[in-house]
Amino acid sequence: MDILNATPSRWRNLGKRGSGFFMSDRDRKILHFLWKWKLASTASIHEAVCRPQTPYSTYKALERLAKNKFIQTEDTFEQNFSSWVLTDRGFESIRRSLGDLAEEGYKSENHWHDRNIVAFQLGEWATHQLPIVSFFTEQEMRRRSVECYPHWVPKTKDHRPDGYTRIKTDEGDLVLAMEVELWLKALSVYETTLKFYQLMRGVHRVYWLAGSESVKEQILRARDCIKEKTENLHVFVDIDDYIRDGWEAKVTNERSGNLGTFRKTMQEICGDIYGKQLGTNWGKSGVTAHYDTRKVLGKKRT
Repeated sequence: MDILNATPSRWRNLGKRGSGFFMSDRDRKILHFLWKWKLASTASIHEAVCRPQTPYSTYKALERLAKNKFIQTEDTFEQNFSSWVLTDRGFESIRRSLGDLAEEGYKSENHWHDRNIVAFQLGEWATHQLPIVSFFTEQEMRRRSVECYPHWVPKTKDHRPDGYTRIKTDEGDLVLAMEVELWLKALSVYETTLKFYQLMRGVHRVYWLAGSESVKEQILRARDCIKEKTENLHVFVDIDDYIRDGWEAKVTNERSGNLGTFRKTMQEICGDIYGKQLGTNWGKSGVTAHYDTRKVLGKKRT
C-alpha cells in the first residue's frame, strides 16, 4: 500500500550545523506522510508509519523533528485536538524528492475538514496496509499536473474530490472517490459535482461523509434535478456515526437503503482473501486513531 511516496535511500544531514541531527528513514517517511495527508494526529502517524515501534517512540520521533523545526503542532480549539503539520523547513527538506509540482505548497486550509479526510479515506487502511490498496489524495491532485496523475486517476481538474482510493481485484481496478461534505452548499454546486461523476465511468463508487442529514438531502435533491438514475453509485455515511463507530458505521445508498457497514462494503470489494483481513479481530475500529486528541502516546520504558 502506497501510504507514503517513495523516498531516496540516502539523505544528507539536514539539521543545523553542529546540532548532531540526522534525518532517519522514519523521519523522511513522517515528513512525506504529512505532505501527502496535510496533517495527522500522533496516533495516525504511529499507526500508518511507525509500527511496530512503541507509541512513545513515535511521539519522541515527532518531538525530535519539531525541535529541529521540520514540523510543528497546530491547535483547533473548536474541535479540541492537536495536529502535526509540516513547516516551511520540513517541506523544503523533502521538496526535491516530490518531483515536479504544478503548484508549490503543503498547508492545510481547514484542519477539521482535513482531519476527517484522513479518517475517512485512510481510515483502517492505516492498520491493515493491504498491497492491493492505493491512494491519491487531494493534496496530490492539487499540487501535481494532470500528466503526472497515476493511470487510474481521472485526468482532469474539472472537479477535485477529497481523494481517490484504488483497490485491485480479480476483475480489475475499482476506484472509489471520497467526498467529505461537512457543511451545506448550494444546490447548483452539487449538480455540477454529480454531473462530473456521470462522465467519470472509471469511478466505481462515490463515498460521501455527510456532516448532517441536510447535506445528504441536498445532494439527493441535486441528483433528482439532473435526473440521475444510477443506484449505489453515491453512498452516504453520517459523520457522527463514523466518529463513534468507525468502519462499523452504516452505509446507505441514494434510496436510503442500508448497504451494511463501511467495513462490509470494503470486504465485498476486496474479495474473500483480503476481505477476511479486514475483520473485527483487531478490536475497536482503528479509525479512532485519526481522531485521537493526545499528543503524547504511551510512556517511557523504565
